[in-house]
Amino acid sequence: MTIEELLDALAEETTKALKGFHLRSAKENQIPINVYTQNLPLKEEKNDEKIYPYVCVCFDTSEIENAYDGKELVNLYFIVGVIDQEKDNQGYRDVLQIIEQVKQHFFRRGIIQNAFRLEYPVKSTIQQEDTYPYFIGGFEAKCELFIVTEEDELI
Repeated sequence: MTIEELLDALAEETTKALKGFHLRSAKENQIPINVYTQNLPLKEEKNDEKIYPYVCVCFDTSEIENAYDGKELVNLYFIVGVIDQEKDNQGYRDVLQIIEQVKQHFFRRGIIQNAFRLEYPVKSTIQQEDTYPYFIGGFEAKCELFIVTEEDELI
C-alpha cells in the first residue's frame, strides 16, 4: 500500500466513522461532515463555508529506518473544523466529539483494509486561540506500511 492509498483508505474509514453523526449545533438536522485528503478545497468566494464541517486526513512525514524490517513509519494528522454560531462559544465540544468518534472507530476496527492499523501514541489537540465561530482541532497518529524490499535473484 502506498501513502496515497493509505490516505484514501483513512478518508473512507473516517466517512464510515461519521455516518449518521449529528453536530450539537445541527439540532435534529442532518449535516454531513465532509472528508478531505491532504488539503481543503479552495474557497469559491469570500464567505464560502461549504467546506464545513470537515475532517482532513493528512500525510506529514514517513521514515524507513532500514531495508531489512520491511516497514515504513508514516506520520499522519487529522484536522477537524466546524462552524458553531451559538453564542455560548462551545463549538470545541463538536470538534472533540468528532475527534473521539473517529479515533474510537479506528481502535474498534483494528486492522484497516487488511493492511494497517493506527499505532500509539495518538495525540489530540484543539485550537487555543478564540476564532469564533470557527473551531479547529485534530489528532495525530502513526501507521506502519510494509515496503517492498530488495529482490535477490540468486536465491
